[in-house]
Amino acid sequence: MYKKQIMKSAKIFLVDNDLSNLNIYRQGLNDLGYKKLSLFLNGTICLGNLHLKPSMVFLSYKNDDMLNLDILKKIKRYNSDIYVIVISSQENLQIASETLKFGAFDYIIKGDKEIEKMKKVIERIYTIEKSK
Repeated sequence: MYKKQIMKSAKIFLVDNDLSNLNIYRQGLNDLGYKKLSLFLNGTICLGNLHLKPSMVFLSYKNDDMLNLDILKKIKRYNSDIYVIVISSQENLQIASETLKFGAFDYIIKGDKEIEKMKKVIERIYTIEKSK
């Protein structure tokens, strides 16, 4: 139970150029008990805040300011222990494979159950972290 509380207090970055998506993610994760959330409208701002030491980053595949793979690579170079989860409307296996190849922990396809998918990914991360 103690470790689960630690995961609930994990810092989570949400990056999406769509403010309504960010608000949906924030509300959904808040409802699940995650309170240390930081929202960013683009990858540049996210990268400039990595010193805040997020445990995980939910990163929209489509960002206006730079390519998703560039953001992913820079996050992993900054700290390879940060879990990066890509969220995309692209149901393209090649794109998913490419993000995983460059260090993404998971690839979530946008839809009507994004929060549930995010919850499952966080639970998997919790399982990994508690086994360390």
